[in-house]
Amino acid sequence: MNSGKARKLYVEYSGALAYVEVESLSGDLSIGSAFHVGEGVFVTARHVVDGRQITEVCMTERQDIPLSEDEKERATGYVADGEKIVPVRRVDNGVLRLKSGPFFHSDPLVDVAVFQVWKVDPDTSVVPLGSHLDDWLGQSDFVLTEAVILGYPPIPMTKSPALVGARAEVNAQVDLYDAPHVHFILSVTARGGFSGGVAFSEYGFALGLVTRSLIANGAASDSGYMSVLTIEPIYQCLAQHKMLPALQAESWDGLWNTVELYFTGPEFPPDLSLGVEMTASIAVFDDGKLQYLQISCDNDARVYEEATQAVQDALGRRELKVEEVRPGMCKVHIERTDGTASAAALSAGQSLSRLLMGHGYRPIRFSPGANDLLPPDCRKR
Repeated sequence: MNSGKARKLYVEYSGALAYVEVESLSGDLSIGSAFHVGEGVFVTARHVVDGRQITEVCMTERQDIPLSEDEKERATGYVADGEKIVPVRRVDNGVLRLKSGPFFHSDPLVDVAVFQVWKVDPDTSVVPLGSHLDDWLGQSDFVLTEAVILGYPPIPMTKSPALVGARAEVNAQVDLYDAPHVHFILSVTARGGFSGGVAFSEYGFALGLVTRSLIANGAASDSGYMSVLTIEPIYQCLAQHKMLPALQAESWDGLWNTVELYFTGPEFPPDLSLGVEMTASIAVFDDGKLQYLQISCDNDARVYEEATQAVQDALGRRELKVEEVRPGMCKVHIERTDGTASAAALSAGQSLSRLLMGHGYRPIRFSPGANDLLPPDCRKR
């Protein structure tokens, strides 16, 4: 990556970084890094905030956002761009106020945490998460590509935290014995405040989250390898806590906030249940803002009608909006405002599972969490 491209990434996304000052139980202060993924939601490393109190979150970098002529009434200043004078709007968040969190990934071995702050400027930069999920990665897909690291390692003799940018090379793609998910090894010197920062791929999206220095035999941390955790557990953590911003979710067609259970019909013998055509499914979507239960039953109109009727009876017709997706599939939107919509959808899903199994259908494929859509006495152990 040439200096111009690295500089462009820095200029575009430096305004998405924040330092996180924390206080330990013994009263010691330290800092780590965090990056903005939209809607005031930040991602950091779990070890930065776990067992510590967040005392300050601050975005140190001001950004001038270029505006079009139609937007120039929003301008707070003008900058020169070659021979042109361009209207800009300055974004300067400064110290932020914590709204909720930090929340951790459900697996304690995964070094990811998320939190949300109040009143982030709507023009604040958003770090685009990539689409390189674990199962889609080859053994060395990003090796010898380049990256830009952004974070807040403490710099001796400075008056306040300063954002540090570093160019790096991806040296390896590894699996660790004490932590799940893919990790990338980068050529940058590992330093203590980079934890929670972001590694940008040269392709313009987040390669992952800076976690820890890999060392052996008690060596100094800056003598180890910088490790970067890939993005799949970031999506998981955001979705688990209903904090996945719409901008990050829009290209995934509901994947991260959906649990789905697939069935095969009674016409298929039990010993052929895997690999046969799926004839029914139940899915529950819940992103914290929208909740619906989706029913699909393609080959039996009578069972499909019975299933949709059962859901409406179970949930209360006045609280529902039924959307026909196609023949044999509908979404039942749950319009409750008392915080019970998700639990109600799972309960209705269990009733539907029992109904389908009563008609000879068998569950054959589960998305993560879909075991909850089975009645307790039918769940996989």
